[in-house]
Amino acid sequence: MKGVTLFLLTLIAVIGLVKRGPAGTATDKPKAEEIISKHLDSIGTAEARAAGRPRVMVGTTHVTFRARGKAEGDGSCVLASQGEMNMVTMKFGGNDYPYEKIGFDGSKVTANQLGPGVYSNLGSFVRSYPLLLKNGLLGGSLSSAWFPLDLANSKAKLEYGGTKKIDSRQMIEIRYIPRGGSDLKISLFFDAETFQHVRSVYKHQIAAQMSRGGLGSRAGGVGREGELSASQTETRYELVEEFSDFKPEGGLTLPHTYKIRFSQVGAAAQYSDWVMTLQQFIFDQKMGPKDFDVSGN
Repeated sequence: MKGVTLFLLTLIAVIGLVKRGPAGTATDKPKAEEIISKHLDSIGTAEARAAGRPRVMVGTTHVTFRARGKAEGDGSCVLASQGEMNMVTMKFGGNDYPYEKIGFDGSKVTANQLGPGVYSNLGSFVRSYPLLLKNGLLGGSLSSAWFPLDLANSKAKLEYGGTKKIDSRQMIEIRYIPRGGSDLKISLFFDAETFQHVRSVYKHQIAAQMSRGGLGSRAGGVGREGELSASQTETRYELVEEFSDFKPEGGLTLPHTYKIRFSQVGAAAQYSDWVMTLQQFIFDQKMGPKDFDVSGN
Protein backbone atom coordinates (compact mmCIF):
# COMPACT_ATOMS: atom_id res chain seq x y z
CA MET A 1 0.00 0.00 0.00
CA LYS A 2 2.83 2.30 0.89
CA GLY A 3 4.49 1.57 -2.46
CA VAL A 4 1.27 2.35 -4.33
CA THR A 5 0.93 5.69 -2.54
CA LEU A 6 4.50 6.62 -3.39
CA PHE A 7 3.90 5.67 -7.04
CA LEU A 8 0.77 7.86 -7.23
CA LEU A 9 2.56 10.83 -5.67
CA THR A 10 5.42 10.46 -8.15
CA LEU A 11 2.98 10.19 -11.06
CA ILE A 12 1.16 13.36 -9.96
CA ALA A 13 4.47 15.21 -9.67
CA VAL A 14 5.52 14.12 -13.18
CA ILE A 15 2.17 15.16 -14.66
CA GLY A 16 2.50 18.55 -12.97
CA LEU A 17 6.00 18.95 -14.39
CA VAL A 18 4.82 18.11 -17.90
CA LYS A 19 1.99 20.63 -17.64
CA ARG A 20 4.12 23.43 -16.21
CA GLY A 21 7.43 22.74 -17.94
CA PRO A 22 10.97 22.55 -16.50
CA ALA A 23 10.85 25.94 -14.78
CA GLY A 24 7.18 25.73 -13.89
CA THR A 25 6.28 28.37 -16.47
CA ALA A 26 6.73 26.78 -19.92
CA THR A 27 3.06 26.50 -20.71
CA ASP A 28 1.95 29.70 -18.92
CA LYS A 29 1.25 31.60 -22.12
CA PRO A 30 1.21 35.38 -21.73
CA LYS A 31 -1.89 37.21 -22.85
CA ALA A 32 -1.71 39.17 -26.08
CA GLU A 33 -2.78 42.29 -24.18
CA GLU A 34 0.25 41.92 -21.87
CA ILE A 35 2.59 41.96 -24.88
CA ILE A 36 0.81 45.00 -26.31
CA SER A 37 1.12 46.81 -22.97
CA LYS A 38 4.88 46.22 -22.92
CA HIS A 39 5.06 47.32 -26.54
CA LEU A 40 3.38 50.63 -25.68
CA ASP A 41 5.95 51.20 -22.94
CA SER A 42 8.68 50.69 -25.55
CA ILE A 43 7.27 53.62 -27.55
CA GLY A 44 7.15 56.14 -24.72
CA THR A 45 5.19 57.39 -21.76
CA ALA A 46 1.40 57.56 -21.90
CA GLU A 47 1.59 61.35 -22.17
CA ALA A 48 4.09 61.30 -25.03
CA ARG A 49 2.23 58.71 -27.06
CA ALA A 50 -1.19 60.34 -26.63
CA ALA A 51 -3.49 58.83 -29.23
CA GLY A 52 -4.22 61.07 -32.16
CA ARG A 53 -1.09 63.24 -31.89
CA PRO A 54 -0.42 64.55 -35.44
CA ARG A 55 2.88 63.66 -37.05
CA VAL A 56 4.61 64.04 -40.41
CA MET A 57 7.74 62.11 -41.41
CA VAL A 58 9.89 62.96 -44.43
CA GLY A 59 12.68 60.99 -46.01
CA THR A 60 14.03 59.16 -49.05
CA THR A 61 12.87 55.94 -50.65
CA HIS A 62 14.22 53.25 -52.97
CA VAL A 63 11.96 50.92 -54.93
CA THR A 64 12.78 47.61 -56.62
CA PHE A 65 10.45 45.65 -58.91
CA ARG A 66 11.20 42.10 -59.99
CA ALA A 67 9.12 40.08 -62.44
CA ARG A 68 10.49 38.98 -65.80
CA GLY A 69 13.19 41.59 -65.33
CA LYS A 70 14.25 44.09 -62.70
CA ALA A 71 13.60 47.82 -62.34
CA GLU A 72 14.74 50.24 -59.64
CA GLY A 73 14.20 53.86 -58.73
CA ASP A 74 14.90 56.46 -56.07
CA GLY A 75 12.61 59.12 -54.72
CA SER A 76 11.23 60.90 -51.68
CA CYS A 77 8.58 59.86 -49.18
CA VAL A 78 6.15 61.53 -46.79
CA LEU A 79 4.22 59.68 -44.10
CA ALA A 80 1.54 61.55 -42.20
CA SER A 81 -1.13 60.78 -39.64
CA GLN A 82 -3.55 62.48 -37.32
CA GLY A 83 -5.91 60.48 -35.15
CA GLU A 84 -7.26 57.66 -37.30
CA MET A 85 -6.35 59.46 -40.54
CA ASN A 86 -3.08 58.31 -42.12
CA MET A 87 -1.25 58.05 -45.42
CA VAL A 88 1.95 56.83 -47.07
CA THR A 89 3.16 58.68 -50.15
CA MET A 90 6.23 58.24 -52.35
CA LYS A 91 7.35 60.27 -55.35
CA PHE A 92 9.57 58.81 -58.08
CA GLY A 93 8.93 61.01 -61.10
CA GLY A 94 8.98 58.27 -63.75
CA ASN A 95 6.38 58.14 -66.52
CA ASP A 96 5.19 54.61 -65.75
CA TYR A 97 5.41 54.94 -61.99
CA PRO A 98 5.48 58.59 -60.85
CA TYR A 99 3.85 58.11 -57.44
CA GLU A 100 2.74 55.63 -54.85
CA LYS A 101 0.01 57.06 -52.61
CA ILE A 102 -2.39 55.37 -50.22
CA GLY A 103 -4.45 57.14 -47.59
CA PHE A 104 -7.41 57.06 -45.22
CA ASP A 105 -9.26 60.32 -44.51
CA GLY A 106 -11.33 58.94 -41.65
CA SER A 107 -14.09 57.89 -44.03
CA LYS A 108 -12.67 56.17 -47.10
CA VAL A 109 -9.43 54.55 -48.27
CA THR A 110 -7.97 55.95 -51.47
CA ALA A 111 -4.97 55.32 -53.73
CA ASN A 112 -3.56 57.22 -56.69
CA GLN A 113 -4.16 55.89 -60.19
CA LEU A 114 -1.35 55.09 -62.63
CA GLY A 115 -3.92 55.32 -65.41
CA PRO A 116 -7.71 55.54 -65.67
CA GLY A 117 -8.97 52.94 -63.18
CA VAL A 118 -5.52 51.38 -62.88
CA TYR A 119 -3.62 51.06 -59.61
CA SER A 120 -0.23 49.74 -58.57
CA ASN A 121 -0.17 46.30 -56.97
CA LEU A 122 0.23 47.91 -53.54
CA GLY A 123 -2.57 50.39 -54.14
CA SER A 124 -4.87 47.67 -55.45
CA PHE A 125 -4.15 45.41 -52.47
CA VAL A 126 -4.84 48.16 -49.93
CA ARG A 127 -8.06 49.13 -51.73
CA SER A 128 -9.12 45.48 -51.60
CA TYR A 129 -8.34 45.37 -47.86
CA PRO A 130 -9.16 48.86 -46.52
CA LEU A 131 -8.94 47.51 -42.94
CA LEU A 132 -5.15 47.89 -43.25
CA LEU A 133 -5.62 51.64 -42.97
CA LYS A 134 -9.03 51.85 -41.32
CA ASN A 135 -7.99 49.61 -38.43
CA GLY A 136 -4.69 51.40 -37.84
CA LEU A 137 -2.36 48.60 -38.99
CA LEU A 138 -0.28 49.93 -41.88
CA GLY A 139 2.71 51.97 -40.72
CA GLY A 140 2.86 50.41 -37.27
CA SER A 141 4.04 52.69 -34.47
CA LEU A 142 5.00 55.37 -37.01
CA SER A 143 1.29 56.19 -37.30
CA SER A 144 -0.91 57.98 -34.77
CA ALA A 145 -3.61 55.55 -35.93
CA TRP A 146 -1.62 52.51 -34.69
CA PHE A 147 -4.34 50.43 -33.03
CA PRO A 148 -2.52 49.68 -29.71
CA LEU A 149 -2.61 53.42 -28.96
CA ASP A 150 -6.39 53.07 -28.58
CA LEU A 151 -6.67 49.40 -27.71
CA ALA A 152 -9.96 49.83 -25.86
CA ASN A 153 -11.65 50.72 -29.13
CA SER A 154 -9.72 48.23 -31.25
CA LYS A 155 -11.79 46.42 -33.87
CA ALA A 156 -10.06 43.09 -33.46
CA LYS A 157 -9.38 39.99 -31.43
CA LEU A 158 -5.75 39.40 -30.47
CA GLU A 159 -4.19 35.97 -29.96
CA TYR A 160 -0.76 35.08 -28.63
CA GLY A 161 1.03 33.08 -31.32
CA GLY A 162 4.17 32.03 -29.47
CA THR A 163 7.79 32.91 -30.19
CA LYS A 164 9.60 32.52 -33.50
CA LYS A 165 13.16 33.11 -34.63
CA ILE A 166 13.23 35.32 -37.72
CA ASP A 167 16.56 36.48 -39.18
CA SER A 168 18.33 35.18 -36.04
CA ARG A 169 16.09 37.35 -33.87
CA GLN A 170 13.63 36.04 -31.29
CA MET A 171 10.18 37.48 -31.90
CA ILE A 172 6.75 37.22 -30.31
CA GLU A 173 3.84 36.70 -32.69
CA ILE A 174 0.44 38.26 -32.05
CA ARG A 175 -2.33 37.20 -34.42
CA TYR A 176 -4.76 39.97 -35.34
CA ILE A 177 -8.29 38.83 -36.19
CA PRO A 178 -10.53 41.66 -37.47
CA ARG A 179 -13.98 42.03 -36.00
CA GLY A 180 -16.41 40.32 -38.37
CA GLY A 181 -13.63 38.15 -39.79
CA SER A 182 -11.52 38.43 -42.93
CA ASP A 183 -9.84 36.15 -45.45
CA LEU A 184 -6.65 38.13 -44.80
CA LYS A 185 -4.31 36.44 -42.30
CA ILE A 186 -2.52 39.01 -40.15
CA SER A 187 0.46 38.41 -37.86
CA LEU A 188 2.30 41.10 -35.89
CA PHE A 189 5.79 40.47 -34.54
CA PHE A 190 7.43 42.11 -31.54
CA ASP A 191 11.06 41.89 -30.43
CA ALA A 192 11.17 39.44 -27.51
CA GLU A 193 13.56 41.68 -25.55
CA THR A 194 12.52 45.25 -26.33
CA PHE A 195 8.86 44.55 -27.29
CA GLN A 196 9.25 46.98 -30.20
CA HIS A 197 6.99 46.21 -33.16
CA VAL A 198 9.38 45.12 -35.90
CA ARG A 199 7.31 43.24 -38.46
CA SER A 200 3.77 42.75 -39.83
CA VAL A 201 2.74 40.04 -42.28
CA TYR A 202 -0.52 40.02 -44.27
CA LYS A 203 -1.35 36.95 -46.37
CA HIS A 204 -4.14 36.12 -48.78
CA GLN A 205 -4.55 33.08 -51.02
CA ILE A 206 -6.91 32.64 -53.94
CA ALA A 207 -7.63 29.10 -55.14
CA ALA A 208 -7.15 28.02 -58.74
CA GLN A 209 -9.81 29.35 -61.17
CA MET A 210 -10.26 32.45 -59.01
CA SER A 211 -6.92 34.22 -59.34
CA ARG A 212 -6.91 38.00 -59.37
CA GLY A 213 -6.33 39.39 -62.83
CA GLY A 214 -5.19 42.69 -64.22
CA LEU A 215 -1.61 42.65 -62.91
CA GLY A 216 0.44 43.57 -65.90
CA SER A 217 4.08 44.02 -66.79
CA ARG A 218 4.41 47.73 -66.06
CA ALA A 219 6.73 48.65 -63.20
CA GLY A 220 5.09 47.72 -59.94
CA GLY A 221 2.41 45.59 -61.54
CA VAL A 222 -0.99 47.14 -62.02
CA GLY A 223 -4.53 46.00 -61.45
CA ARG A 224 -8.14 47.03 -61.33
CA GLU A 225 -9.57 46.50 -57.89
CA GLY A 226 -11.97 43.58 -57.76
CA GLU A 227 -11.09 41.98 -61.12
CA LEU A 228 -10.85 38.21 -61.14
CA SER A 229 -9.84 35.92 -63.96
CA ALA A 230 -9.56 32.17 -64.40
CA SER A 231 -6.22 30.61 -63.48
CA GLN A 232 -4.99 27.02 -63.41
CA THR A 233 -2.86 27.69 -60.34
CA GLU A 234 -3.54 29.23 -56.96
CA THR A 235 -2.28 32.76 -56.36
CA ARG A 236 -0.69 33.89 -53.12
CA TYR A 237 -0.41 37.50 -52.04
CA GLU A 238 1.82 38.62 -49.21
CA LEU A 239 2.46 42.10 -47.84
CA VAL A 240 5.26 42.43 -45.29
CA GLU A 241 6.21 45.52 -43.28
CA GLU A 242 9.56 45.73 -41.49
CA PHE A 243 10.65 48.39 -39.00
CA SER A 244 14.17 49.04 -37.73
CA ASP A 245 16.68 51.67 -36.62
CA PHE A 246 14.69 52.87 -33.61
CA LYS A 247 15.60 56.32 -32.28
CA PRO A 248 13.96 58.95 -30.05
CA GLU A 249 11.79 61.56 -31.75
CA GLY A 250 9.45 63.97 -29.98
CA GLY A 251 9.49 61.95 -26.76
CA LEU A 252 8.79 58.71 -28.65
CA THR A 253 11.06 55.88 -29.76
CA LEU A 254 10.22 55.28 -33.42
CA PRO A 255 11.71 53.36 -36.34
CA HIS A 256 13.66 55.35 -38.92
CA THR A 257 13.78 52.61 -41.57
CA TYR A 258 10.48 51.34 -42.93
CA LYS A 259 10.33 48.57 -45.54
CA ILE A 260 7.33 47.32 -47.46
CA ARG A 261 7.54 44.10 -49.47
CA PHE A 262 4.72 42.92 -51.70
CA SER A 263 4.68 39.62 -53.56
CA GLN A 264 2.22 37.95 -55.89
CA VAL A 265 3.04 34.34 -56.72
CA GLY A 266 0.92 32.25 -59.07
CA ALA A 267 1.32 31.31 -62.71
CA ALA A 268 3.90 34.10 -62.71
CA ALA A 269 5.63 35.90 -59.86
CA GLN A 270 6.03 39.60 -59.09
CA TYR A 271 7.93 41.14 -56.21
CA SER A 272 8.06 44.77 -55.11
CA ASP A 273 10.18 46.34 -52.37
CA TRP A 274 10.05 49.87 -50.99
CA VAL A 275 12.71 50.98 -48.49
CA MET A 276 12.01 54.30 -46.77
CA THR A 277 14.66 56.09 -44.72
CA LEU A 278 13.00 58.69 -42.51
CA GLN A 279 15.07 61.75 -41.69
CA GLN A 280 12.72 64.46 -40.44
CA PHE A 281 9.91 64.12 -37.88
CA ILE A 282 7.40 66.92 -37.37
CA PHE A 283 4.82 66.72 -34.58
CA ASP A 284 1.59 68.54 -33.73
CA GLN A 285 1.05 70.07 -37.18
CA LYS A 286 -2.71 70.13 -37.69
CA MET A 287 -4.13 68.57 -40.86
CA GLY A 288 -7.58 67.89 -42.26
CA PRO A 289 -9.37 65.06 -44.11
CA LYS A 290 -8.54 66.58 -47.52
CA ASP A 291 -4.83 66.11 -46.78
CA PHE A 292 -5.36 62.35 -46.53
CA ASP A 293 -7.50 61.87 -49.65
CA VAL A 294 -4.94 60.95 -52.33
CA SER A 295 -7.40 59.96 -55.07
CA GLY A 296 -7.04 63.23 -56.95
CA ASN A 297 -3.27 63.50 -56.75
